[in-house]
Amino acid sequence: MNCIVFGSGRQGIACGEFLFKKNVDVTFVDINSYNLDYLSKLGFKTIKDTIDSPEKVKKLSEGFDLIISALPAKLGKIAQVGAIKSQKNIVDVSYSEDDPLELDSEAKKKNVTIVPDAGVAPGLSNLLAGRIYKSFDRCEKIKILVGGMPEKNLPPLGYTVTWSPEDLISEYERVVKIRKNGKLKTVEPLTGKEDVKFKGFDKIEGFYTDGLRTLLKTLKNVKNLEEKTLRYKGHVEKIKLLKDLGYFKEELNGMKPRQTTIEILKSIKYPDVKDVLLLRVVGEGKIKNKKKILTYEIVDRGDDKHSAMERTTGFSLGIFSYILLTNRFPSGVIPPEIIGFDQNNFKKIVSYLKEMNIKVKFKDENIGK
Repeated sequence: MNCIVFGSGRQGIACGEFLFKKNVDVTFVDINSYNLDYLSKLGFKTIKDTIDSPEKVKKLSEGFDLIISALPAKLGKIAQVGAIKSQKNIVDVSYSEDDPLELDSEAKKKNVTIVPDAGVAPGLSNLLAGRIYKSFDRCEKIKILVGGMPEKNLPPLGYTVTWSPEDLISEYERVVKIRKNGKLKTVEPLTGKEDVKFKGFDKIEGFYTDGLRTLLKTLKNVKNLEEKTLRYKGHVEKIKLLKDLGYFKEELNGMKPRQTTIEILKSIKYPDVKDVLLLRVVGEGKIKNKKKILTYEIVDRGDDKHSAMERTTGFSLGIFSYILLTNRFPSGVIPPEIIGFDQNNFKKIVSYLKEMNIKVKFKDENIGK
C-alpha cells in the first residue's frame, strides 16, 4: 500500500507517522524545503512542488493508491477535484469553506471515494455524532463541544494557536448554521455562551462556531443540532473586543490589522505548558421507548513529541486514511459520520486511536420513561 500526502505541516507529519507504523509507503509533497528535509531524515520520500491546480494533483498522484490532503483550507477543493480527475480515492483534512457534498455525483461517476473533514472537529466529532445517531431508535438532539487550549489558563488569551491562525480567525467570523426545533437557523459566531465543566480544568465556556458542515445534511432527522467551541472563561469577550476594534479587517487606513493579529497570535507561546484537546459529543433520544443521553468524550494531552492538536488531528487523518486503504467503501463523498454509522468501522477507528493513546470514553444514562 502506498499514498501521497499533500502538505508537510504538523498534521500531515503526524498522519504520515501513523501510516508508517502500519507499513504504508508514504510520500510527501510540499514547497517547504525545511519540512521536506526533516521528513527525509525520518525516512519518508519527498517531492518538492506546489499544489496549484487539479491537473497538478493528477500528475503527482500517478502510481499511488490514495491521496491524502493536509493542505490549507483554500486548497482543499483543488485537491478533491484533482482526485476525481485522477480517479483516486482521497482523504482530506482541510477545512475548506466549499461544501464537499457538492462533489458527490461527480465522484460517483468516476468511482472515487472522498472522505472530507477527516481531522478532529470536523472529523472525530462527526464520527462520534454518527455513532450516537445510529445508536438511537429516534435521535432528538446532538451537541458537539470541542476546543484545544493550554493545560492552564494563562494570559493574555488563555489560548495558543496550534493550527492555522488564518483559519482560526475565519472560524471566529463565519456565520453559524445550527438546527433548532427541526428548522435550520443562522446565528452569529461567538454568541450562545454557556459554562461547560471538564473535571480537572478551570472554568470553561462554550460558544457558537460554524462546525456542523455535512452533519446538517446527513443527520436530517435530528431536530436539534449544534456545535460550540470551548475556551477558558473570558476568552470570547477578548476576541469580540479585537473583532469590534477592527483587528480582523484586511485593511484599515493603509494598515493591515488582520495580518498583524495573525503574527501576534503566532507569537503567543507557552513553551513549558502542554496543550489539551477537549471533545464531548452528547446525544438525546429514545431507545426502546426509553429516554436516554449518550455521551462520547475525549480528553487528550500533548506529549513530548506532539501537541494534542497534532495528535488528535494528524493521527485521525492517518486513521481515516488507513480505514479507506484497507476496507471497501462506496464511491462518492463519505463524511466521517457516515463511517460512524457502521459499528465495525467505528470500533476499528476507536481501537486505532487507543493504539495512539487517544482514549474515547462512553456514557449511557437514562433520563426518564
